[in-house]
Amino acid sequence: MQDTRLFMQQARGEPWFLLLTKPQAPRERGWVSGGMKTAPTFPPGDFPMRHRGREQEDKGGLPRSVWEQKRETPGPRRRSGCRRLCSAELGATRSPEQERRAAPETPARLASAAMRVPAAPALFLFLLALLPLPCTRAAPLEGKGPLVVQFPGDAVSGLTDRELALRYLQRYGYLTATNPGGQVKLETPLKAMQKRLGLPETGQLDASTRAAMRAPRCGVPDVGGFQTFQGDLKWDHTDLTYRVLNYSPDLDGSIIEDAFTRAFQVWSQVTPLTFTRRQEGEVDILIQFGTGEHGDGYPFDGKDNLLAHAFPPGKDRFSGDAHFDDDEFWTLGTGIVVKTYFGNANGSSCRFPFTFEGRSYASCTTDGRDDGLPWCATTPNFDRDKKYGFCPSELLFTYDGNSDGEKCVFPFVFEGKSYQGCTTDGRTDGYRWCATTANFDQDKKYGFCPNRDTAVIGGNSQGEPCSFPFKFLGQTYSSCTSEGRTDGKLWCATTSDYDADKKWGLCPDQGYSLFLVAAHEFGHSLGLEHSSIQEALMYPMYTYLADFQLHSDDVAGIQYLYGRGSGPQPTPPSPPSQAPTEAGDSTVDDDGSSVTETPAGDGRSSACRVGGFDGVGEIQKVLHFFKDGQYWRMSGTGAGPLEGPLRIQSTWAALPDVIDAAFQDPLTKKSFFFSGQRFWVSQGPRVVGPRSLDKLGIGRDVRKIVGSLIRKQGKVLLFSGDQFWRLDVKKEQVDKGYPRYIDSLFPGVPIDTNFIFQYKGRFHFCSHPFCWQMSPRYQVTRVGYFKQDVLKCPEQ
Repeated sequence: MQDTRLFMQQARGEPWFLLLTKPQAPRERGWVSGGMKTAPTFPPGDFPMRHRGREQEDKGGLPRSVWEQKRETPGPRRRSGCRRLCSAELGATRSPEQERRAAPETPARLASAAMRVPAAPALFLFLLALLPLPCTRAAPLEGKGPLVVQFPGDAVSGLTDRELALRYLQRYGYLTATNPGGQVKLETPLKAMQKRLGLPETGQLDASTRAAMRAPRCGVPDVGGFQTFQGDLKWDHTDLTYRVLNYSPDLDGSIIEDAFTRAFQVWSQVTPLTFTRRQEGEVDILIQFGTGEHGDGYPFDGKDNLLAHAFPPGKDRFSGDAHFDDDEFWTLGTGIVVKTYFGNANGSSCRFPFTFEGRSYASCTTDGRDDGLPWCATTPNFDRDKKYGFCPSELLFTYDGNSDGEKCVFPFVFEGKSYQGCTTDGRTDGYRWCATTANFDQDKKYGFCPNRDTAVIGGNSQGEPCSFPFKFLGQTYSSCTSEGRTDGKLWCATTSDYDADKKWGLCPDQGYSLFLVAAHEFGHSLGLEHSSIQEALMYPMYTYLADFQLHSDDVAGIQYLYGRGSGPQPTPPSPPSQAPTEAGDSTVDDDGSSVTETPAGDGRSSACRVGGFDGVGEIQKVLHFFKDGQYWRMSGTGAGPLEGPLRIQSTWAALPDVIDAAFQDPLTKKSFFFSGQRFWVSQGPRVVGPRSLDKLGIGRDVRKIVGSLIRKQGKVLLFSGDQFWRLDVKKEQVDKGYPRYIDSLFPGVPIDTNFIFQYKGRFHFCSHPFCWQMSPRYQVTRVGYFKQDVLKCPEQ
């Protein structure tokens, strides 16, 4: 205890975990410390803050929100010391809460303040009206081109490429704190970084290097060899224990626990290590979700970029611990996972889209119910299967808190005010909560609200559900939109009128796989450092892998520390047998993915019944026809049967149901898939994405890619509307001088095509139901019907 209090005196800005070293007396709401009014006290059951080895027994102590405010001192913070993990002193960072405090007053607040000014001479009021007001409200920015809106609370770095590079190189250990900040030469540290990350060693801040610096990654510095942190730190025992301190609202607790269990198994399968979860007592590894400055001196940075970090083995306060940024959207890597409750589906996950009373639903709904509880079907067709469950909702349950999962009670009273929904009032960590009785002031019973399936990410309404329809700049929107943004990200309002309320957030995306990120971080908890092999789990950048297998580099590193396990060593996965299954024959594509096929004879008849396909693409010299989560395939020469339908996600688990276009580059064997304003890249079973089209250099005003044509020397033409671009597949950038108009190279074809592809050596430009065939000499040779000419459907 004396050591802890001494450390408290040395630190400037007290982390919350240090305040638990002696009991704290309850305080009245509104007490002031250091000029800062604190939030009201939350009762026992808040997120458990601990001193290593035991949970803090909370008997009316300070709430997390008060701990957060006591440790947030204005201005830059300095650390009293630097752990082994820190190879470079990081720059001072302000938390999102501090950024909000430092933000200028909005016009609305200034106007409100002006209205409260006592009677004053007219001249004074006139002069006040002439003063320029700082503008932080959402308003269109003047200029030509697409409408751009400055959204309140949006994260804008404002850093130049060089400033970004300096910050990155220092944070991850390539520049030390003693380097002169103004005139430092970047060539040497850039080469070191490029070598470490397996990039071309140019010493220049080129496109691939800038992309790497902006990629989501682990927050542990890139230091040492692949084996261990400096000093070869490792545990001195093999029976390790862990505890999960809190949970993210993005996933059900059971899914989070399963992800962590599987992540530990990645390492226990190749070593003598065992991992046991304990609910109490001292443990080796503590697992925690947090946001911003969360108590360990290494703050998170909001959504994307820095995803998580972990500390190496040892006897220090945080040794072995793993922390995950709860500003990220945590999934299993393929989009939102909505586990159901009650109903008749035994906890199965929602299946989107699903059909109810003939209508398609892409999210949970309250239709058909009068109690307001959101629900979903767990099969594609509720009308046929009648399988359903209830979606996470504060009307169903809460988590953590002190109410044993009881549902919210609305309205409830808090500090004399009535609340009709979940709130973040009284907290500085952004977590939404509610009372579980009608009067929090009297009963002190509460819990945290689970995120709904439409909960937004970031913005200024973290965790609140989208409100559809909503009004934006006078227009009404019934789904997420990218209007007003330059980055192509989809967003929604969380009230019915954005123009009036300015409440918004980003719509859920594919998210980050908690399992894969945890497996990486637990490698650090065991003593491994980053690898420079891009296919290794311990490579610092995040990549979603649908079919994960521990790389030999990871195995060599962990066995260097702990030796081999007694079980069999992992081997590369063998192809599945060709034995028929109930659904048909199981085969393995050339790209390494396994699919289940329906009998070949059924493929053509089902494809001919499709009204119109979403897209067509050639992969492995096989034409793929995509429609609503399924696809059919046929040899690019027209020989052989038309096979399908097959499920897209059985072959490429990370892809969406709608594919507008696809192609595979014959040189790199990379397959590109396009859906709306996003694209994915696959190489074998590994899928990277989604990424925005603007990453390829295609303008943000492009709504979707409708087709592609393979050219020579790693070039591919991409089409949208009346324009096309030439993509350099290796660089993943379109060439200069593009876009060009279609009729400048392909005269005589329509400009409103549904899809474009190459078949039997000819270019096909199809606008339902017709197809224009063009020879390699750019002459239209035939106008026919897509179904009859390509699918070989019988004439009707």
